[in-house]
Amino acid sequence: MRYLQLQIRFPPEARHPMHQFLVEQDSIQRAHLRHWNFSNPEYVTTLLHVVGNIEKGHKEYLVALDGVETIQEYDVTPVNDRSFYVYIRESAHGFASRLRALLTDTELLIVPPIEYGTDGEMLFEIAGEQEALQGLVANLPEHLSVSVNRLGEYDAYRESQVTALTDRQEEVLDVARDLGYYEIPRQASVREVADEVGCSKSTAADHLRKAEARLVSLYEDRSTTK
Repeated sequence: MRYLQLQIRFPPEARHPMHQFLVEQDSIQRAHLRHWNFSNPEYVTTLLHVVGNIEKGHKEYLVALDGVETIQEYDVTPVNDRSFYVYIRESAHGFASRLRALLTDTELLIVPPIEYGTDGEMLFEIAGEQEALQGLVANLPEHLSVSVNRLGEYDAYRESQVTALTDRQEEVLDVARDLGYYEIPRQASVREVADEVGCSKSTAADHLRKAEARLVSLYEDRSTTK
C-alpha cells in the first residue's frame, strides 16, 4: 500500500469561511482537523485543534465562527495559551458538502489530521493503491493548485508530518519562530523562548532539540521517497 502527502491551495472563492479567516488574520497560525463524522446526512461534525496567539486571536476566531451561516453549533475547549479545541456541527451543504465529498467519496484512506494553513493551503496524507492515488491527483479540479510533497510505501509506525511533534514541542517551536530565534542573525535566546512559554531554559532547549531532530528526520525520510 502506498501513501502520498498532498498540499492543495484553494482560491479564495473555494475556501471555507473559517479557512479564509486564517488567511486574513495574523493571530491564528493553523488549524488541524483531527476527527470528523459524516454519518448524519443533515450535518457534519468536526473537531479542530486551533494553534496560534490565542490571547489575541481567540475572540476573533469565535466572532468568525458566529458569522458562518452553515455552522449550527460549536463548543470550545482551551488547551493552553497557544491552542484550543473546537467542536463544530455544521449543515451538510455548501462548503461542508465539499469536505464530505473529498473524505467519503473515495476508497482511499485519509490519514488525520488535515492541516489548514494561512496561505489558503490544505495539507493531508492519503493511503491506498498506487493507481487510485494517481487517479485522485489527476481528477482534482483544475482551479486548485496541487503539489505532492511526499510519496512512498505506507508505514503505520511512521508518524504523519502534521502530527510528528507533540503539542508542547509545536508550541515551543512556534514561539521560537515568532520571537526570531531562527532568524539570521538570531533575534531571541532560548531564555526568552522559555520565559514566553513559561518553562525553564533547559526544558525549552530540550523541546527545541527534539523538535528539530524530528523535523530533520522527516526531511531525510522525504528525501529517500523521492
